Amino acid sequence: MSDRLARIKQTAGQYAHYYETLTPDRAGDIAALVNENVHFIDPFNDVRGRKQVVRLIEKMFEDVYEPRFEILDLAWSDDMCLMRWDFHCNVKVIGSWHVRGVTELQFDEEGLVSAHYDYWDSGRHFMGTSRLSAVCCAISPVRHGSNRELAVEFVKEKGGLGLPFLCFD
Repeated sequence: MSDRLARIKQTAGQYAHYYETLTPDRAGDIAALVNENVHFIDPFNDVRGRKQVVRLIEKMFEDVYEPRFEILDLAWSDDMCLMRWDFHCNVKVIGSWHVRGVTELQFDEEGLVSAHYDYWDSGRHFMGTSRLSAVCCAISPVRHGSNRELAVEFVKEKGGLGLPFLCFD
């Protein structure tokens, strides 16, 4: 095994451990595992940069109650890692919530995470849930680009929807 592959496998293990043991006071610890220009994408966000990723994780603790990740598997294709996980939390609008997803991790030459791409079915978990008919109505204009400003203002007036990682700004 090359030195680089050994480094990225070590980083992936540390990254998985970070998520499994994540607490609000440790949100910033991810900075040691990602590069300065890391790219993070999930169904609700597309951010670049170490500071923005830290802020996104901090925001998760503001938006949901008792968030918890369970890392199920790490799988490899050359130097790309796929991390399968379960996420559990309590959300203001819908209560107890669980989603299974996969994260694609890419690494730079130093072995730091350069890309974190989350894949999970947000439609099934949010738009298709009968408990969320009001949420769907509020989010629909945002998703489709019409009256975005009015929808964002409505959500802010209502104190947010409490949806994980949902950022409008």
